[in-house]
Amino acid sequence: MSPMQSRDEFFKRAKKKVTIAVSSRDNLLIQSVSAVDELNKSSNLLFERLTEWYGMHFPEFRTPDNAKYVEGVLAIDRMKPDMAKLTPVFGPQAQSIADKARASMGTVLSEEDILQARSLAQQVKSMWALRNDIEAYEAKIAREICPNMSHLAGPELAAKLVAQSGGLQRMAMFPASTIQVLGAEKALFKHLKSGSRPPKHGLIFQHAAIGMAPKKVRGKISRALAAKLAIASKADAFSHNFIAEKLKEQFEAQVKRIMAKAGPADTSRPDRNFQQRRN
Repeated sequence: MSPMQSRDEFFKRAKKKVTIAVSSRDNLLIQSVSAVDELNKSSNLLFERLTEWYGMHFPEFRTPDNAKYVEGVLAIDRMKPDMAKLTPVFGPQAQSIADKARASMGTVLSEEDILQARSLAQQVKSMWALRNDIEAYEAKIAREICPNMSHLAGPELAAKLVAQSGGLQRMAMFPASTIQVLGAEKALFKHLKSGSRPPKHGLIFQHAAIGMAPKKVRGKISRALAAKLAIASKADAFSHNFIAEKLKEQFEAQVKRIMAKAGPADTSRPDRNFQQRRN
């Protein structure tokens, strides 16, 4: 084979490998996870801007539900509150909001000013809707390419772990100890560099069994989940056998044993900062 033929053959093989890598379903999952993260960051920033903007007009309006705040911006006429619009959104609180609107000490904005604030509110609402659509798509792809991991840890967490790993097959090669701290790379590097305490968990902290557990047993539960995820990822990547039901039963039994040893006094103190879902 001549040097020119060898060169052409090399490029053909390289092109084929690149085509296979780019067309992998893993990449669709990775892109959807990144899109959800970016939509969350962008919508959170715009929501903060909306609260500051509309807060000039109606500073007394407060609600812990971000979605209701946006709906309030779209529905409230501070000068002439319409109960027909407010009641479907706020229920029994509608009358109180209407009373506060009439007595508000906020700046009186022109119709043009209000329309701009409402336009921003509508954009935030649209971004949340788009995020939800992509999350549903993400869950569908996760159940397709990693059904064992999705059944064991939930499709959202499975998708994040695959994305953080750079692909399912790459994750399948990781030991359980690596899976346990995926997403906590900064803390791990800090530990290796300065000798600080190593992280007990990374992304898998989002699993309810870990996030709602007492701090003293989270490391043990994290190790148990990571071990099962290591097995599940190998089944998803190579054998394609569905073994998640057995793995989940084994994991739940381990959690019960760990929690039983922790004692009733410890199990009553879950982390208040843990949240399974955001708004």
